[in-house]
Amino acid sequence: MLTKEEYIKLYEKYLAGHCSSEELDQLQGYRDKFQLEEITWDEEAMGNKANVKARLYAHLQKEMQTDKEDQPVYWQSMRKWFGYAAAAIILVIGGLYWSSVENVSKPVGEESQAIVIEPGGDKAVLVLDDGTEVSLNGLHLGNVTINGKVLANKAGEGELRYGEMAEDEIRYHTIRTPRGGQYQVTLADGTKIWLNASSSIRFPTAFIGTRRLVEIEGEVFFDVQKDTGKPFVVKSDNQEITVLGTQFNVMAYPDEEGVKTSLIEGKVAVDIAGSSYTLKPGERSVYDKTKRQVTKETFDPEEILAWQEGYFMFNEESIEHVMRKIARWYDVEVEYKGNMKGKLFSGTVSRFGQVDEVLDMLELTGTVTFKIEGRRILVMG
Repeated sequence: MLTKEEYIKLYEKYLAGHCSSEELDQLQGYRDKFQLEEITWDEEAMGNKANVKARLYAHLQKEMQTDKEDQPVYWQSMRKWFGYAAAAIILVIGGLYWSSVENVSKPVGEESQAIVIEPGGDKAVLVLDDGTEVSLNGLHLGNVTINGKVLANKAGEGELRYGEMAEDEIRYHTIRTPRGGQYQVTLADGTKIWLNASSSIRFPTAFIGTRRLVEIEGEVFFDVQKDTGKPFVVKSDNQEITVLGTQFNVMAYPDEEGVKTSLIEGKVAVDIAGSSYTLKPGERSVYDKTKRQVTKETFDPEEILAWQEGYFMFNEESIEHVMRKIARWYDVEVEYKGNMKGKLFSGTVSRFGQVDEVLDMLELTGTVTFKIEGRRILVMG
């Protein structure tokens, strides 16, 4: 069996595209040999190790087989599949023991199976400069024509493209995703935008003047087309980001305690509350809205790219933060019962399973349990 270090090394070799067919077979076979080796086992606190291993193994086998056979659209990429399969077994609690095995064995939502909560998908609304709203879900592929004028092109399900057009005046459009929605937009200059659930971007249909200015709310990933003579500027909650050409992610949800700007490649200047911060690849700025303080920290790029590639990735995140992500994507309400302090989660799970499948993975840690009532999720500590 591959050791953890051997697996990581081989997986990185796969990502670089250098794996032989024999090595790919090793990676595929690794899923059948998972071991719970990362945690010092406390029999009294965690329950019988063999029983928990068997239950976890059976659950993973079922999940991975379903993903492989029933969801080809989202899981054709081996990179996503291996990331999910390898990380799913390391959902852990920071600083806490696992609780009694009875907490793990109870099926999520056993009391209420009437409503199946499906994952989000490609859904968005286009708002024109005169306030007219157009649902992008119902439009056919091809040119988007309003009042005889071509505004953009629906290039695919979940993708809208703008082209350079001669404009006498600047016209602004807004694309807004609902809870449970995501969408991709290519702006007139070629910049690519990905909107996560419950997010929006306001932008001009053509870029005129000395800079390319857009305004966002929620979570948006940018792949900015380089133009040295016309910097790209992003305005969000209490901050302004200036770039020439780069890849970065901004998370600026109103219900989050902070605004995070994470740089994947290139260079950006972030102006927050009168001060400027320069970011290098792998760095992000975090603006604490309550304390009105800014810090810089490093991050794992996979954590930022995860939502675009179809999975949740948690990195020592509080249960409240985890559930806000789930609530936005599955369009559910969340309530808490009990003490949630100190419950931190790390791990990876697909965004395209039903919500009870995601909750079941979290419940395997034994620190929280869930009850689904309609479109409301009760989290019990």
